[in-house]
Amino acid sequence: MSCDPGIRPYPTARHATREDHALEAAVATLAKLVRPGATVFYRIGRDRQPSGFELFGLAEGMHRTYLQRYCLLDPLHPSRCIQQQGSVLTLAGELPEMLRIKSVYWQRFLRPHHVVDVMEVLLRADDDVVGAFSLLRFEPDAPFSRTEVESANALAPLLELVLESRLRRDPALCFSPAKPEAADRAACLTHREQQVARLVRNGLSNKQIARDLALAQPTVKTHLLRMFRKLGVSSRTELVGVLFH
Repeated sequence: MSCDPGIRPYPTARHATREDHALEAAVATLAKLVRPGATVFYRIGRDRQPSGFELFGLAEGMHRTYLQRYCLLDPLHPSRCIQQQGSVLTLAGELPEMLRIKSVYWQRFLRPHHVVDVMEVLLRADDDVVGAFSLLRFEPDAPFSRTEVESANALAPLLELVLESRLRRDPALCFSPAKPEAADRAACLTHREQQVARLVRNGLSNKQIARDLALAQPTVKTHLLRMFRKLGVSSRTELVGVLFH
């Protein structure tokens, strides 16, 4: 598996902002304390779905495979761990070794990519989990130690403080339950179209959506056109207004 063991900031065409520097500082601090082989930062919406992935040291091909085939099988997926009272979970805790022989996620994804452990550091704003860091360890390194888990747990409140503006910048995404007609319209969308719609609501461009969902840009455009026809709208703004509150 081709994975850069160093820290590689997520590429961007715009000038780095204060928020970008804060994120890079957070990743660097985690690297010193916990020593992951790769780090991923992402946002979590009220629908408990991850989005806005930013990769540091993780091969894009591995991330693309995760999104396309294994995301929903992840034992550390937000839908499974968002009610966690603490701030840190590990793969060893959520998928013990005795269960891994029967786990498709372990046998077909993590093991072939030489992953030995994963640590999830949950980030909260107003008591809601709105983001997380996913820290991966690869062979020949050992799984995360109890001391490293405790260090990450102690660091989590500081990460929330440093990243506060980034975590609060965009409201969490959720199809509005208060509008039955919106729910009916959302129901006519495929799962992939709903993923695209959430990222449109989050302000991402077609290029960013394509990168986030591991799709080609023309495919993103096709999804948008289909949604426009289904919902009877003609712009991204109208689409967001119909689906979200």
